Amino acid sequence: MTEHKRVKAGEKVGPGRYVCVDCGKTYEMTDAEQDLRHCPACSCEMYDCLPITHIRSDIKTPEDAVNPPKR
Repeated sequence: MTEHKRVKAGEKVGPGRYVCVDCGKTYEMTDAEQDLRHCPACSCEMYDCLPITHIRSDIKTPEDAVNPPKR
């Protein structure tokens, strides 16, 4: 099992997936340097961070990630 970085609400975080440690709800962040908020489902302030580890070379912006260019 891989150990994930744990982050707290209020921290500036980058793109990735954040999983609430209490209720397991998952949130996707696409922009860099966003403030991580308390979980809207349970008000928990701790998350396991699953950062984006690779990005296709043709993905340059968050909009490209939502609507990726055809290969």
